[in-house]
Amino acid sequence: MTLSSREETIVITSHLISLYSEMIEEGKISQNQSVIDFLMKNIPPEFKSELSIDLIDDVFTFIASRPMELS
Repeated sequence: MTLSSREETIVITSHLISLYSEMIEEGKISQNQSVIDFLMKNIPPEFKSELSIDLIDDVFTFIASRPMELS
């Protein structure tokens, strides 16, 4: 099964949101940098056309609504 471009963008967005949170907690990036700015600076160029505020919001809402479970 191959992921669509949109699905790949969702995966990358999810990863970058997680990375952003981790880097904020560790003090590696400024508290003034928004998650949107971080995403726009770090998403690979070939996925920028799929990225939208709605997609970011959907991914962020999905992540935030799920309890973190360690296996």
